[in-house]
Amino acid sequence: MSLIELTKRNALNTLLQLPNPLKRRLAGRPIRLDGLELDLDMQLLVKLSRLEKPQRASHDPRMLKISREAFNSSVRIVEGRKIELPARDLFLCQAAPYLPARLYTPAGSSDALLLFFHGGGWVHGNLDTHDNLCRHLAQVTQAKVLAVEYQKAPENPWPTAVDDVLRAYRNVLERLPEFGLRNPVMAVAGDSAGGKLATVLARKLSHENIRSPAAQLLIYPSADSPREVGSRKLFADGFLLTDEGIRKYRECYVPAGQDDRHPDISPLYADDLDKSPPAVVVTAGFDPLRDEGRDYAKKLQQNGIQVQLLEFPGLVHGFANILCSHSALKAVEEMGLALQALMQQAAANRAD
Repeated sequence: MSLIELTKRNALNTLLQLPNPLKRRLAGRPIRLDGLELDLDMQLLVKLSRLEKPQRASHDPRMLKISREAFNSSVRIVEGRKIELPARDLFLCQAAPYLPARLYTPAGSSDALLLFFHGGGWVHGNLDTHDNLCRHLAQVTQAKVLAVEYQKAPENPWPTAVDDVLRAYRNVLERLPEFGLRNPVMAVAGDSAGGKLATVLARKLSHENIRSPAAQLLIYPSADSPREVGSRKLFADGFLLTDEGIRKYRECYVPAGQDDRHPDISPLYADDLDKSPPAVVVTAGFDPLRDEGRDYAKKLQQNGIQVQLLEFPGLVHGFANILCSHSALKAVEEMGLALQALMQQAAANRAD
C-alpha cells in the first residue's frame, strides 16, 4: 500500500468512526430515492468518491492499465481490517492458461468448499481485491474458500471467462484431497460480474453428469446486460457504479455483433434453470443492478428453485468490498450465514 493510499485509508476510518450526528453534518441531508434512504456510511463514501476522477474500462492499453491500478487502489483503501486465517496461493487447470487461485482455510473448517469468482466487470479485479471478502466468507461459513482468477476482457472477451471457470471447477474436483477435502458439499459464489459467472457455471453443471454445486451465493449479480430501465436508470449516476461504467464494461466483455441476450451473458434469458442449485441472491437498494438481481431471483423461484433474496436497502453496488463500513460488514455476515445454512441443509439431505 502506498503512502497516499494509507493516508486516505486512515482518514476514511477516522471519518467512519465519528458519531452519527457529526457524520450527518459532513455527508449532508439524507438521500432518499424510490422509498429508500442511503446508508450514512455509504453516503459519506459516495461524497468522497466524487472527489476522485473516475477511471473507466477501456480498450486502450494505457487507459486500461490506469483504470486497473485505480480499481485496485480504491479497494485497498476501503477493504477494512484483514481477517487472519491461513491462505495458500496455487494454480488451477491441467494445461495453459493456468489460473491463479487462493485457498482459505478457517479454523475448524467443515468438509465444505466454496468456489468464489471476483467482480470487476470482467475487466478489473483479482485475487487481492477480493481477499478480505473471501476471508470473511470463510470465517462465517466455516467452509474452505477457493478464490479463482479468470482471464480478463478486453484482452480475453466472452466466452473466455465462462470457459475458465468451467475448466477451474473440473480441475478442482480432481484435486479435492490436495485441498484437505474428502466428500465436500460444494458451492459457488461471486459478486457482480463474478456472480454472473457463478450462476452460469451452476446452471451449466446442473445438466452435466458431474458433481455439481449444492448452493450458490450471487452478490448483486449482473443478470441482464441489455437492460436500460428501472434501477439501471434510477441509480445511473452518483452511487459508485454508474450506467456509463456498465456500458464500458459491456463493450469490453461482449464481442461486437454478439447478442448479449445469450444466457451465458445474461442469465435472466436462460430457459434451463430448473435444475439449478438453491440460491442466496443479494441486492443493494442503491444499485443500478438491483432490479435484475430481483428479477433473476424471481425467475429461479418460478423454475422451482429454493431462493433467499437478501436486499440491503441502504447500500450501494460494491459494498461487499467496503468492509471498513460496519453496515457492509453486517451485510456480508448475514449473506455468509445464509449460504452456510444452505450448505448445511445440503449436507443433511445427503446424510439422509
